[in-house]
Amino acid sequence: MPSDSIHSEIERRLQEDVARIDALGRDGVDVGPGSTPQDAVATLRGSADHLGFASPIDAATHVKRHLDELPAAERTEGTPEHAYHASASRTVREGSWHIDGAGTDGPELVFDRVAADPPLAGVTLRTRVAVDSEGQSHLTGHGWPAVPSVPVHSFTGTAEERFRQAHADLTDRAVPFDRGMLMLWGVRLASDEPVGEKEPRVQIAENAVYRREELLAHFSRAGLLAEQAGGASWYAACLYRSELENLFERFLGAVTFSLVTPESIGELDDELAEQLPHAGSNGFALPGAVPPGVPDGHWWWRAPFEGA
Repeated sequence: MPSDSIHSEIERRLQEDVARIDALGRDGVDVGPGSTPQDAVATLRGSADHLGFASPIDAATHVKRHLDELPAAERTEGTPEHAYHASASRTVREGSWHIDGAGTDGPELVFDRVAADPPLAGVTLRTRVAVDSEGQSHLTGHGWPAVPSVPVHSFTGTAEERFRQAHADLTDRAVPFDRGMLMLWGVRLASDEPVGEKEPRVQIAENAVYRREELLAHFSRAGLLAEQAGGASWYAACLYRSELENLFERFLGAVTFSLVTPESIGELDDELAEQLPHAGSNGFALPGAVPPGVPDGHWWWRAPFEGA
């Protein structure tokens, strides 16, 4: 496609994104100048559905970068733009809150909520809200915490129950692929030994191959996250790498290399090895965020802290 055509297509898509953001009608929340944090929080909770980002372009960027961090059920409420903002509003309404003095433009109000990804998983979502000197407020972020102090994801149920859910998720193409990969990771965290009967284990491998475009997209995203693993993306980079390793090692075996090359896996690991130590030294990675039960071979989870 000629460069002019590419530019026109990008511009067209941006305009569509901005139009969908504008259609949400999120005109902001005025908490009043000089409001105490407690009063500001009360006002924000009561008007959470009016909260938006500082600009439509800022909003569209956050939607594209962080929508997939939401639980599967929360990302399908209407358009992606509506789903993302609705999730942020719910977090402001229901979440615990604290003040963070490290916001880009000064102190921000931070809301945390553990969102259920039923029936057996949960994810911590964090929404950040800036309030200026005149009392005008806007969202500055929503998604996984940038500096988690505990694991972002949690699981309930036995390893066998998680396995059955992972099998169901990967069989149903209406369920996002990353949800099935997350549940398989939950199985691995719960058991060092293979879980499940032979037939459903083979079916998981077959479904992964059948959904190869989604698997390759997952691999591609792991690569992008690895490039950013020296900062706030370290947790996501480790998670995606572990999900892939779990699928390759426990289910696909040699079939893996009909989908991705050993060289591409090596390049992914080289990038992680280079970037992850920076996440530790820069204060983004905290040991408490590493999930309990991580296999010894998943060295990337230890990389930010080695030599510290």
